[in-house]
Amino acid sequence: MPRILVTGWTLALAAICLPLAAADTNADEVAQLRQRVTQLEKRVQEISEFLEPLKGQQATIASRRKALQPKINQRLSADRDKYSADDLVEAERLYSIISQKPDTKECADSYKTLTEKYPDNNRTGCAVLYMAQRATGEERIKNLQLCIEKYNNCIYGDSVQVGAYARFLLEKEYSIKGELKKAADLAADLKANYADAVDHAGNLLVDQAVMTAK
Repeated sequence: MPRILVTGWTLALAAICLPLAAADTNADEVAQLRQRVTQLEKRVQEISEFLEPLKGQQATIASRRKALQPKINQRLSADRDKYSADDLVEAERLYSIISQKPDTKECADSYKTLTEKYPDNNRTGCAVLYMAQRATGEERIKNLQLCIEKYNNCIYGDSVQVGAYARFLLEKEYSIKGELKKAADLAADLKANYADAVDHAGNLLVDQAVMTAK
């Protein structure tokens, strides 16, 4: 067969086979893409199902905090009636030092100034509770009791009530010490008078009490 004729047949076959090969390759790629899309859709669905309960929890937490907002407004209003704007700024500054620089001389000095100069300020109550949580043993118990007796209606911006949270922490302390009657009384107090009280994550304190109040 003449060489020119062979070359012609070769080119013709190539012209036919190349599109077929390309079509097969494209079909494989499309199939792979479809498989990946299916896998991604399944993953998105799984994530959506996982997040749905979390959305409900966040809505519940937001609702709890919103319900406590009037208590925050009332407490801050009381401070504004008693202290000047400069005093309030100074109290906030001292509290920031206490919470940001624990276990330092600056923290101790700021705590002393805050409790002596602004003894009835909302931030003073928050500071006493903060220091109580860092303390141990009898000092911890003493400061938690002080929170209940003197700073009961102080409240954080995230709706944590100083008095209620002190009761919650003290209930745990008494449970650990084996003073179950005191622990049970605090748990009952929480249930009766602070059923709406939350921790810093927005969870109800009554749901976390060691002793189950009947």
